[in-house]
Amino acid sequence: MSTEKQIKIGVIPAGGKGTRLGFLSALLPKTLCPLYDRPILHYVINQMENLGIEDIYVIVHARKEAVFQYIKMIEIDLKARIHFIEQPTLDGTANAIALAEKYTKDQPFMVIYGDDCTVAKSLDPMVGLFFEKNPVVVEGAVQESEVKILQQTCSLNLEDDGRMIEIIEKPEHPPYHVRGCGVYLFSPKIYDYIRKTPVHPVRLEKEITYTINSAAKDGEAYAFTIEGSNVNINDYNELLKASLLVKAQSHH
Repeated sequence: MSTEKQIKIGVIPAGGKGTRLGFLSALLPKTLCPLYDRPILHYVINQMENLGIEDIYVIVHARKEAVFQYIKMIEIDLKARIHFIEQPTLDGTANAIALAEKYTKDQPFMVIYGDDCTVAKSLDPMVGLFFEKNPVVVEGAVQESEVKILQQTCSLNLEDDGRMIEIIEKPEHPPYHVRGCGVYLFSPKIYDYIRKTPVHPVRLEKEITYTINSAAKDGEAYAFTIEGSNVNINDYNELLKASLLVKAQSHH
């Protein structure tokens, strides 16, 4: 990959409390819950490093001292430089990402959530698609047959070439069996879309899904279908499922 076709900056929103992880959340922020042999956050950092990302901004909120401590402990083993951004209130994924604007400036960047587990051969083709199509966003996606999971996440309608027609957040009756993952590539134009995204009237949050949907309406959003598995980790069962996927991959 030539240097101009490379993503150098990563952003990891990792502020969640992880209340659905019960006893574990009394001890750890969600992002430090163990994913087989390392915390979720460590796994995500390694994934970004594998793509050649050099600077990673971790957005922290709940139990941030534990995150600082852990990074300090592993820093010597990391290739990327880790920086922290504090999110004063948990007011939605779009607002979390917007905090990185002054650091990413005019460069494209990658976002992976601090509770996302994507097990795939490589995310390089996703970067390739981003530079080929040059949209505002490319979101990772997987085929999803379980309606319950689509109801808790989102449902995507795509053209054959991956262009996104629409993305629906937490649909009661999911119309499409493609689910968006917490893995994204953004051009700096995303910040203008975030500014225009309305705050959810009930949850009082700005959700990145709504931001992406407005980019999709402008023909500026694509999905990259990940060859592999993805788990959005919210509870014990998902943590276990994700750990087994990572274990199976590391034994290959």
